[in-house]
Amino acid sequence: MKKYLTKKTIGIAVAVILVLAGIITAVALSGKKKEVKENPTTVQETTTVEETTTEPKDPHAGKVQSYLTGEYVSKKLAGKRPIAVMINNIQDAIPQSGISKAKVMYEAPVEGGITRMMAIFDEYEDLKNIGSIRSCRLYYPKFANEWNAIYVHYGQSKYALDFLKSGKVDTVSALNREASFYRQSGKVAPHNLYATGAKLKEGIKALGYETKHGSHYKGHFTFADDDRKVSLENGKKAKKVQIGYLINHPWFEYNKKDGQYYRFQYGGKHIDEATGKQLHFSNIIIQFVDATLYPDNKSLNMTLTGSGSGWYITNGKAEKINWKKTKDLGQTVYTDKDGKDIVLNQGKTFICVVQNEYSDNVVIGK
Repeated sequence: MKKYLTKKTIGIAVAVILVLAGIITAVALSGKKKEVKENPTTVQETTTVEETTTEPKDPHAGKVQSYLTGEYVSKKLAGKRPIAVMINNIQDAIPQSGISKAKVMYEAPVEGGITRMMAIFDEYEDLKNIGSIRSCRLYYPKFANEWNAIYVHYGQSKYALDFLKSGKVDTVSALNREASFYRQSGKVAPHNLYATGAKLKEGIKALGYETKHGSHYKGHFTFADDDRKVSLENGKKAKKVQIGYLINHPWFEYNKKDGQYYRFQYGGKHIDEATGKQLHFSNIIIQFVDATLYPDNKSLNMTLTGSGSGWYITNGKAEKINWKKTKDLGQTVYTDKDGKDIVLNQGKTFICVVQNEYSDNVVIGK
């Protein structure tokens, strides 16, 4: 009987111990849950996912500003040397072809008050007709050199011949590449000479000219960036700009909707025959220069070095500027009233070279 009671007592004791162990475990677990609840930091540290931010995509990634327009283009196009083509501008030669694709255009008088133009292209290979093309005057290849351009012409003034042969300017012309040009039927000579972009490209390759800008070339103009449009707030209103050339009487009219100056001459719109569209530009520069006659008493000798005055016109306004060129083959620098280089709006630019004696013919109005 005594032995039996001992076993029973032991069994009860074991049962009690197991119950107590269960209670202790439950209490312990309850404490842990409470501890976790009261210390959320511990849970946060184990479950937090790091936030990530996405940078906005750069619309100009891999691109740079064009030397000709300031617009963002591929690095390959920006680094490409342009061509500068002499364009016939007498009435018998219009409409011209291909010129709306030019990014920069020059116009200056030649003999007898007529003007000739120079169109600067960086994308020209696909053009089917460029022209009509005419002969060189000495100041034009010097303008071309300011853009590190390959100068294209057919014929030349005797006063330009030595410079063209000097090696100071790369040229494609009848002097070295007759095959680059052709005569177009339906127009009277000498106003029927044209070139194709493909033929000019072939000529440049055959003549061995470098087709890329070297590291020495830093561009000509400074252009505004996308978010900094030039407004010329204190400038004169310039809705219509008359240049004052004696024969073609060109003028520009401002279109506020697109910020462009549309060109007119010979009493009507200046049209590109290839596209049927009117020429238009974001910027106009008028440069006043001195000019005398060569001994033949007809060819103009323009003074392009030294300094002078002019106008910069954009976005419906005009402001007076100054220009300066210290070297014959240097660049013309255009500055504002404070002596700072002017900043151009992105887009095409038209540069009008006007003799000082006709500066009063320039009319900028509302």
